[in-house]
Amino acid sequence: MLNASPELGYYRRRQYQSGWQDILDIMLSGIAENAGDEDRRQFLNLMGSRLAQRFPMAQAQTVGDLEDELNRLWAGFHWGYVRLQPAEASLTLKHYAFPAAAAGADESQWIAGLAAILEGAYAAWLVAQGGQSHVALRWQQDSAEGVMTFSYRNGL
Repeated sequence: MLNASPELGYYRRRQYQSGWQDILDIMLSGIAENAGDEDRRQFLNLMGSRLAQRFPMAQAQTVGDLEDELNRLWAGFHWGYVRLQPAEASLTLKHYAFPAAAAGADESQWIAGLAAILEGAYAAWLVAQGGQSHVALRWQQDSAEGVMTFSYRNGL
């Protein structure tokens, strides 16, 4: 597990569900072994987009409403929570307490796989909220430990 704060580590351990992290790790490993990085990312983005379609959000009136709605969905999955940081021409999404990898899993592969799924889900939800499909949402691989940072802005 990442060297996260004791509190964050506690919550990540609490959300571990024997079996589902293992099967997801096996699937992510299999995809990584059989596809290049970009093909893997695009496929997992598609899976995230389908997750967003299956679990549509109510229309948000404010950034606070959007954050609340996203966190309601993540709470139902036990997949952590997100904090939104709006700027003039961009939106930063910081996803905390994402599910821990199964014991023995390749942590970097796990994180990259989950990030690609979240990337697709967040992008689809933002488009459904009125965002533009040509505006990119990308995981920032230099995110701090214990948090996945995504940037939504033109020109990525």
